[in-house]
Amino acid sequence: MKNKSLLVILLLFSQWSFSQTYTTGVVNLSSTAGLGMSVKLDITTNVTMTLSGPSGRWFALGFDASSMAGGTDVVGVHAVGLLPNFDANLTGYAAPATDPQQDWTITSDQVAAGVRTIIATRALNTGDANDHVFTAAPGTLSLIWARGNTASFSYAYHGNGNRGIINATFSQVVVPPAPTGAAMQTLCSNSNLSQLTVNGTNVQWYSTASGGNPLPPNTILSNGTTYYASQTVNGVQSLNRLAVLVTLIAAPTAAPVFNNPVLSVCSPSNNITYSVNAVQNASSYNWVLSPGLSGSSQLSSISVSLTPNLSNGSISVNAVNQCGQGPTTIISITQHPSYFNNIVATACDSFLWMGQWYLSSGSFTSNSQSQFGCDSISQLQLTVLNNSQSNINIGQCSPLLLNGQTYTQSGSYQQILNSSLGCDSIVNIQFTLFSSDTVTVALEACDSIEIGGQLFTSSGLVPQLLSSTLGCDSLVLWQLTINPTLYVSIDTTVTDESYEWNGSSYTASGTYSQVFNSAAGCDSIVTVDLTVLTSGVEELAFIIPYPTILQVGDWLHINGQQWDMFDVYGNLVYTIPQLITKVRMDFPVGFYILKNREKTLRIMLVN
Repeated sequence: MKNKSLLVILLLFSQWSFSQTYTTGVVNLSSTAGLGMSVKLDITTNVTMTLSGPSGRWFALGFDASSMAGGTDVVGVHAVGLLPNFDANLTGYAAPATDPQQDWTITSDQVAAGVRTIIATRALNTGDANDHVFTAAPGTLSLIWARGNTASFSYAYHGNGNRGIINATFSQVVVPPAPTGAAMQTLCSNSNLSQLTVNGTNVQWYSTASGGNPLPPNTILSNGTTYYASQTVNGVQSLNRLAVLVTLIAAPTAAPVFNNPVLSVCSPSNNITYSVNAVQNASSYNWVLSPGLSGSSQLSSISVSLTPNLSNGSISVNAVNQCGQGPTTIISITQHPSYFNNIVATACDSFLWMGQWYLSSGSFTSNSQSQFGCDSISQLQLTVLNNSQSNINIGQCSPLLLNGQTYTQSGSYQQILNSSLGCDSIVNIQFTLFSSDTVTVALEACDSIEIGGQLFTSSGLVPQLLSSTLGCDSLVLWQLTINPTLYVSIDTTVTDESYEWNGSSYTASGTYSQVFNSAAGCDSIVTVDLTVLTSGVEELAFIIPYPTILQVGDWLHINGQQWDMFDVYGNLVYTIPQLITKVRMDFPVGFYILKNREKTLRIMLVN
């Protein structure tokens, strides 16, 4: 065992919630840019060393020494990865020799921004002659350090610029206890370390109860895993750590299922209890009642009351936990009324109620249930009165008006009236309607006709009311057709010496009349104003004895040959081309002659 030791100064500390420790704080060994080195030694019941140096080469630290004298206890970082030979000693001015007994336990080996940091622990007194004995007391400790001259992990001469000696002073500090909090905590899936609830200052989480690397606050939690929390007060980290077992859950995924719910009730109803099955991960249940329903609960059951006048309502429920709520289940409730009816009735002769006839007055009660199984109580207060009946026979020529009702056909009828007692008064009516005859007679006359002492000169329907043998009206409808005498006046001019008309020959100008029978058998008087010319158009052989009379604007139908049209003076008025079979006669009133190669036509245009 080395004969050098720390100067021990005993201090008493009575505060029960803190343990005592001694620390050097962070001691800067070298501040060379990119090659800096530092160390921190913390002593409680054991010693914890935090050693930092360049990540790209070897570096070493010696305890209680001022040179590379043999027997000096050292640690050396001389490999990129694991350091199985971290614990070593010096045999002189040469590379450190590995201790057969490796007493340092490396709890963390991290590289960040070109700096490698080793955290290691060991007992104060390992019993190894090659190890320095640490004492939990104030004092100073001489430290020597060295690092590689080049970027290599093989021990070699370091040169004057890469080594040094420094005194580290141990001071007593108050070590805070572990932070406090629930040892078992339930969080939602995908939660991280920062969401765990603990009470402490500058809380740091680890995956182990001691040593190990701090975990980032955004580390995603793993279900069923225990995490460990320390706190740092005034730059001193607690030695003990709070263990927290994490259980991760998700929001409920299943909708609650009602256990035999009551869906139909009778009013008024008592409180009804509704319950649902337990839903996985549910911490409570959210019940929502529609208006008219009342009740409150966060459990899996609820007592519900219904207002008496409610017809329909609904209850919805879903499972809830700290991570959210699950699907909702809804049921509908129908409340059916219970009936009590007090019926006051007055009837004539008899009264049918609840399938039974009642012939006398009295009070009667009926107990039954509605179609929904609810009570239905009816009470009847009945008064029975008597009816009356009468018969009448009526016969007349006109429709019968009786008590505001009109009967237009013969037959048997019945009227039900109210008697003075409020009952029916039945009137049986046998009605005979004597018919009034109506006859339509067609009459035809020339110019006028007399009916019933009245002269009619135009066609139309003329009624005449007579009396039948039963004294009823008999209506005769005379359908009159009055045919007038026809008067036709014709102005005509001829060039022949005579004009033949209906068997008569006229040789001089003048006015002539003839009487014919019309198609209706009435007179038809035709008057011709005749003008005989001694010169004009020469007629061909086929002469029509009297002209065709047309009104101005009428159509003249002809064959498809070419026609020439002349006036009475022989002037050509119009030529009708071939293939034309009709001509509209839009010419002045007068006499015209049409000729073709075969015949001659005489045309008289009149207004």
